[in-house]
Amino acid sequence: MSAPQISAPVITPREPGSKPLRKKAQPKTEQAEGAEGTEGEEEFESGGIPIDLILKITKLVVLPIFLAVVLFFGLVAMGILEIGSGDDVVNETPYNNDGVANSGNQIQDVMEAAEKGDIYINWVPAKNSATMEGFKVKINHVDWGEVRGRDEAGELVTSNGRPYMNVYLELANRSGKTFDFKSWYGNQFTTQNGAIRTAQLSDDDKNLYYPLKFDDLADLKWWTPSKTFQPLDEGTDAIVFDVPEDFDPNKVEYLYLDLPGEAIGKSGSYRFKIPKSMIQGL
Repeated sequence: MSAPQISAPVITPREPGSKPLRKKAQPKTEQAEGAEGTEGEEEFESGGIPIDLILKITKLVVLPIFLAVVLFFGLVAMGILEIGSGDDVVNETPYNNDGVANSGNQIQDVMEAAEKGDIYINWVPAKNSATMEGFKVKINHVDWGEVRGRDEAGELVTSNGRPYMNVYLELANRSGKTFDFKSWYGNQFTTQNGAIRTAQLSDDDKNLYYPLKFDDLADLKWWTPSKTFQPLDEGTDAIVFDVPEDFDPNKVEYLYLDLPGEAIGKSGSYRFKIPKSMIQGL
């Protein structure tokens, strides 16, 4: 379908403040001779797409697409929408209610059951985030090094050069609900059926490492002892894992992190697979 034909006089643009141009009267002979050629030029010039049609197309099509793209990247920047985020976490493992910490729920037992095909475990890549009912957890970084914090008097306290595996987390409530959070650092959690759980860390050889809490530390980088997360609230947390003095992180290909959902009043686990490349301090 051809563009609509609109007859319009040709307007010569002029500088601001100048006077309009006056047409010179052409001799009748010249008008007669050039009539045929002028008619062809008018047809050509009037055959273009009208400017008002271009503006309408821009307003109805291009502008909404542009605004949608801006909104999308705005939500990504705010953290409300995430590209490549992990899947929702579900309650994948049964609990033993004998009251012993992590009994029947130890991370190496979970890993072995998954290898046998008895259960399916979604180990979220550590570069991604995982959400549970709208509460998002993401590993910011993992540090192999000395623990440094402050005591009640604000004085610097360290582990005297003894390295530990320190995990730093980003937290965010992306739901319309409220969550009462309790830190994974050094805490135990009781499930609905009486089992006791803690955060756990394991390696390729299924060695198990538990959280460590320093009694003389009143303040630790990124640590949030407890917090009520209102909708869209954000925060951080830190966990120190007790590893043997002969532990060599350079021999590790992956670390496996299990965070009990009871920290936000839910069951299940946030489970992450951490590559050695994410471990700082090596």
